Amino acid sequence: MSSSYLLKKIKQKRTVVFSLVAAVMLTAFLLAGCSSTTTSVVQPQTVTLPPAAPANIQAASLYDEGSTVALYERAIPAVVEIESTIEVLTKLNPFGFNVPNQQGQGSGFIIDNQGHILTNNHVVDKATKVKIRLNDGTQVEARVLGADRNNDVALLQVDASKIGNYPALPLGDSDRLKPGQMAIALGSPYGLQGSITVGIISGVGRSIAGATERQMTNIIQTDAAINPGNSGGPLLNSLGEVIGINTAIEYDANSVGFCIPINTAKALLPRLMSGENIKSAWLGIEGMPLDAEIAGKLNLAVEKGVYVINVIPSGPAEKAGLKGSGRDLQDVPTGGGDIILSVDEKPVSRVQDLLTYFNTKKPGDKVTLAVQRGKEKISVPVELGEWPEKLTTSSVPETPDGSEFDFGPFKFRWK
Repeated sequence: MSSSYLLKKIKQKRTVVFSLVAAVMLTAFLLAGCSSTTTSVVQPQTVTLPPAAPANIQAASLYDEGSTVALYERAIPAVVEIESTIEVLTKLNPFGFNVPNQQGQGSGFIIDNQGHILTNNHVVDKATKVKIRLNDGTQVEARVLGADRNNDVALLQVDASKIGNYPALPLGDSDRLKPGQMAIALGSPYGLQGSITVGIISGVGRSIAGATERQMTNIIQTDAAINPGNSGGPLLNSLGEVIGINTAIEYDANSVGFCIPINTAKALLPRLMSGENIKSAWLGIEGMPLDAEIAGKLNLAVEKGVYVINVIPSGPAEKAGLKGSGRDLQDVPTGGGDIILSVDEKPVSRVQDLLTYFNTKKPGDKVTLAVQRGKEKISVPVELGEWPEKLTTSSVPETPDGSEFDFGPFKFRWK
């Protein structure tokens, strides 16, 4: 449970070599002045300039100030601040101090007139008490109606009569997004309620690691500033439609934010509204994308697909008979692994393609994989399992030590 998390990435150090331009220029001038018998003549060069833009093409601008102010005033009443609490049993820690309750702070937004509010799951995860603060400062008790931990989406329910005068935000179509389009982030970074930042869509179709070691796919990248407390707030387009849910930022980077596409949340809404805690479907493999170079080195029959490296013991893939290649002593995949070409006749080239398709499925659903095994192409039926809570045995602390702490690759900030 947290207001936001930051994805860590190891940065490579780069050495920048500076040339002594001034010294070179000075030497050139001295050498040119040393000769009294030679005259250097510089011939004029013809430079061809690119043609001017047609008169009917207008210069692009990031946003129109008046339109953005109007959009903000129309949308911000639907954005709420969320305060979540994990109540800790009163007991003394080894140092003799009582363990306090843990509080997190994030954002959310109203999606209808029935008291439904969308946010990130990590804003309210494991919370025993949730409150929202409306734009006018009014506080309202809320409960977590449904959640999808793997896709980091949660739906809150509040008394509809207490937010009846507040508008709902329209939900857009994130599948139509293109890099360069306007992006507007609303929320309560560091508790600064009613904040707005403006940028663009920096990229689409990204994948980031989720809190459960499962990758989240089709993620939106934006340079609109996202900070702790923005999590769960809306990312809008220039029409004021929600296109994403502000979720994460790249650790130790500038202007690299990530948002869950609103179409992911829209697909989950019927199940969330029914009160379901959604479990993701699971195949149970470790794989890698193939290309011509890898296929050549491993002497594989095809050059595109998902190469199966490991099959998780007792998982759905093992039960279906899929075969992994394993690794050599240098931890490099070896030959002999199955290659997944498609699932239910939908071609796949990355593990992310499989995950995206499995987002439309439930544990227990059956799918058919087209698999290249050696020189033979076979069909493998699989009954999908439930994504496990933990894939590793590494332990994490149950409670934070201080105001900031790490859970594996994520850094959480508590109120």
